[in-house]
Amino acid sequence: MAPAWINAIWDAETTRRPLWLAVAFGAGTALYVLLPQEPSHWLPAAIAGPAVVLLLTGGTSAMRLIAWIGVMFALGFSAGIVRVTLAEAPRLERATQRIEAEACIEEVTPRATYTQLVVRNWSASAGLPPGFAANLRWRSPPEDLRPGERLALAVRLFPVDGPIYPGSYDPRRIAFFDGVGGEGWVGKTTGRVGLCRDPTALETARRWFRGRLLDAVPDAAGGLLVGVTTGWRGDIPREEITAMRDSGLGHLLAISGLHVGLAVGLILFSVRALLALVPGLAVRFPIKKWAAIAGLTAGFAYLAFSGGSVPTQRAMIMLGLVLLALLFDRIELSMRPIAWAAVIVLAASPEAILSPSFQLSFAAVIGLVSVFETWRRYRNRHHLIGHRWPWAMRYLVGIGATTLIATFATMPFAAFHFHRIALVGLAANLLAVPVFAFWVMPALLVGVVLLPFGLESWPWQAAGWGASLILSVADRLTGWDGAVAKVGMMPEWGIGLMVLGGLWWAIWQERWRWMGIPVVLAGLVAPFTANPPDMLVAEKHLAFSAGNGRYWIQGSPGFVSGIWLRETGTEALPWPKHSAQGLDGRRLSCDAQACRYTLGDGRLAAVLDPAAGAECSQAAFGVSKIPIDGCERWPRFGETLLIDLNAGKARVQSSWGGERPWNGP
Repeated sequence: MAPAWINAIWDAETTRRPLWLAVAFGAGTALYVLLPQEPSHWLPAAIAGPAVVLLLTGGTSAMRLIAWIGVMFALGFSAGIVRVTLAEAPRLERATQRIEAEACIEEVTPRATYTQLVVRNWSASAGLPPGFAANLRWRSPPEDLRPGERLALAVRLFPVDGPIYPGSYDPRRIAFFDGVGGEGWVGKTTGRVGLCRDPTALETARRWFRGRLLDAVPDAAGGLLVGVTTGWRGDIPREEITAMRDSGLGHLLAISGLHVGLAVGLILFSVRALLALVPGLAVRFPIKKWAAIAGLTAGFAYLAFSGGSVPTQRAMIMLGLVLLALLFDRIELSMRPIAWAAVIVLAASPEAILSPSFQLSFAAVIGLVSVFETWRRYRNRHHLIGHRWPWAMRYLVGIGATTLIATFATMPFAAFHFHRIALVGLAANLLAVPVFAFWVMPALLVGVVLLPFGLESWPWQAAGWGASLILSVADRLTGWDGAVAKVGMMPEWGIGLMVLGGLWWAIWQERWRWMGIPVVLAGLVAPFTANPPDMLVAEKHLAFSAGNGRYWIQGSPGFVSGIWLRETGTEALPWPKHSAQGLDGRRLSCDAQACRYTLGDGRLAAVLDPAAGAECSQAAFGVSKIPIDGCERWPRFGETLLIDLNAGKARVQSSWGGERPWNGP
């Protein structure tokens, strides 16, 4: 028998227990995607079977909750299996020769320095399997390029690259779930030879809208406006995107709860205000519900027009549930819509559980709602009424509080994915969010309303002035010393503990919720326990740890070495001409034949010439560019090998992971 106080708390949490079912569903999808090897597809049945038996046999409420958690975990795991099965599509195993063929454009996405095309329906001369799709990059395409056009291509295709570092951005997994099997670059020889199909009305509208908006606001501010309406961020200069993220304003770039809430709220308020002007309507009819229907319609139109990203889906599902509750007179801000939104998003796209956009957006909204629920509960228990502050004071306190809550809630994920934390986020949001909410979005919406009459230019220019002010705030604040804190390696167990502890605190409402805080604090220790690998090897790059957060790196500075330094939280040292001495007895010596790295009682070797093949047999681990007995193979294009030396033994990890469907044959 449990103590009486535990039974009392358990009974008081009756309405909160079902929230753990959404957590279980997410855990099932996460486990499936994270496993290093493809699991047995019978595993969900093995989990769900005993859980169903437990449900049928009855038992205590705790046992029933455990059983339902098992069922939802199995369903989440099964969602991953089904998604992979449906996503299977032809993929390249190796690079092709130069292909001269025709293909149809399926998608056109502007980027900062090029335009990305997704092409399918290749002509027979390509020699590609039916259904094959490729991502093609075109540096200077025609301005009026549209989905549905047929192109004459001369291109060499390559398999989609995997991650450069374990756990970093994985274009190959994303391409797998998008049904894309290869990639390449196209150039001046590409020609337009007709139409495969007419562009859809939505595709045409999005392209036309982008053109009209950029005509009215042609600079970086126009790119920001295009990004928050169509979801295309390619018109925003890369340095401005970096400044927005480093200043804590990156959430304004991704269409999420703020954008959808403002758009729906403005429509709802405007429709209700207009209906209230009609004599008799406000008294005789439920105009608030009519306005809610208008807002709901506008929200789904915004979702479709903006491309339907994960944060937009989450925001619209939550807002949709809230508006439906309003229609049925059951409005209440709680955690239930968030749980339903998470289950719906993950059921459709289980791979989203690993995306930064999913994690950041849900972390922010869970943090905000859980703190609101806590304050509401505290206020009701202690009968706090108090006087109302002036409107301006309430707004400033609200913006400050939401910024702090969202920052702390998303900070672990920002550190895990981007290895940097914006320390000026509070100041930036206090300045930029009011401009965005009361200036940019209303002016954009007015321009949309006036667009059919050709009068959109002046409100959009006004929105552009507000967008320029936001970009100026980001640029100024990121110029401050210490505006961004860099974070080193974050082990997966650390982020896992913080998620578990945070959810424990957010879901439960009674005293035992505070048991989650020590779990979060334990996760915060994770970066201090991680050590960068001793050796990193890529096709054209080689790095050895000098200790104290520094690496000797051979190879041209740029993309690969930049990812290595970012993911390990380290700095680069010049490559030594012959030999170099690091901390803790680390020593590196190189010549034309091989590099030898010594640490403690162990040794690593990178062989460049067959004459030095014996180096591998004398080392705990050796890698060679030429096939040599006793040496491991040099990494393939786009792959990185990580080698750790401990007590004379080497542990090797590939950035490409284990045998999963998206990792290829």
